[in-house]
Amino acid sequence: MRSRGGLLWVLACLLLISLAVPASAENGPTSANGKSKKKKDKTYEVKQNLKKERKKLRREQKAKDREQVVSSLRRKKAAAERKKKVPTMSPELREHAMEKLAWLRKQTQKSADNIVSLSPDSYKEYVNDGPRLHWSLVVFTARGMRFRCSMCHQVHPHVKKIALSLNYTVDRPVFIMEVDVERNQDIFNEISLSHAPVFLMIPPTPNGKKPKIKTLYKKLPDKYRMNAHTNIGTDDLKKLIARHTKMEIELIEIIDYGNLVIMTAALGGLMALIYYRGNQFFLLRKYTLPYFGMCCVVFVWLMGGGMYNIIRGTPFMGEGFFHPSNGTQYGAGGLIVGCLHLGVGGVVILMNTWAMKQPQSKKKSKDYKSIFQRLRDLQPSAGLCLLGATFLWYNLVFIYTMKNRSYRLGFVQA
Repeated sequence: MRSRGGLLWVLACLLLISLAVPASAENGPTSANGKSKKKKDKTYEVKQNLKKERKKLRREQKAKDREQVVSSLRRKKAAAERKKKVPTMSPELREHAMEKLAWLRKQTQKSADNIVSLSPDSYKEYVNDGPRLHWSLVVFTARGMRFRCSMCHQVHPHVKKIALSLNYTVDRPVFIMEVDVERNQDIFNEISLSHAPVFLMIPPTPNGKKPKIKTLYKKLPDKYRMNAHTNIGTDDLKKLIARHTKMEIELIEIIDYGNLVIMTAALGGLMALIYYRGNQFFLLRKYTLPYFGMCCVVFVWLMGGGMYNIIRGTPFMGEGFFHPSNGTQYGAGGLIVGCLHLGVGGVVILMNTWAMKQPQSKKKSKDYKSIFQRLRDLQPSAGLCLLGATFLWYNLVFIYTMKNRSYRLGFVQA
């Protein structure tokens, strides 16, 4: 009995142990899995919150971008509508503006090159003061001889070509106006303008305000200004006008009808001479004087820059015979220089001819001759020719010094 009781006791203890061990083994892993699940749940929530915040930020950024695009489009549309909007004027102001248009058209017709030359009073009335229905391309220039503005003279042919090519329409009239410093020194002083040429595009205005000249010049935006520090051509002026007025200009070629008439008359006279006096005309071939004359004409034409005048289309005369710049010339000044060169060459040839001529042997007469008789018998000599050549050469050097002051009659300083 004791052995059975002990055995039962052992079996009971083993049973209790077997029941306790699985319970403890099962309790440990379940608690660890629970903790890991909780951690996973927290990280998942954080990630989900981050995703939601990112989506929210993206939506807000898209909304801001959309608002900016819409606001910019609205501003552009409003600006376009303001441009299209026709400025309203009172009947009195409109009548005054139409009087200005009539006066400008009248002055343009009077001018040979369609450029309106302004005085201080006309500048204030038709450029500075309102109301204005017209655009004004104002050229501040200094083409006087004493100012020696080479750029002003180089730009003037292009301005003239634009003025002659302009089509003065009713809705967008554009006028070319010139403000020269000789007549408008007060305007240059008031706006503190110390260089030329300067181009200004003055837009129309519906109001009748009369600002000061200095105020209008300073408040004018930079897009309406152009300084001619470099060579400005016809295309640059055409683009300047088209950019502001939306007006396309068809350029026309300027024909010098004076030279064409002279050449036609000379050719017609030559043909008439050959037709009516053909026999006598062909008899001139025996003489060398006509050939010498033609050679002199060709020499003067070449030395005077005839080909340069044809290629560049330089005018025959400006405000004087000689152009103030050393980079270009007038036709008359070139002919004068060519004649001086011909004179120097002719006098040198004549001096050489007389110097080589053998004097005739004459017996010395013992008769007394007064000083007047000696002067009367004195013949031209090589010395007089040398004086003549020196005088002509001095004129050439003087002309070049007048065009380039640094030359100093040949005494150039380093």
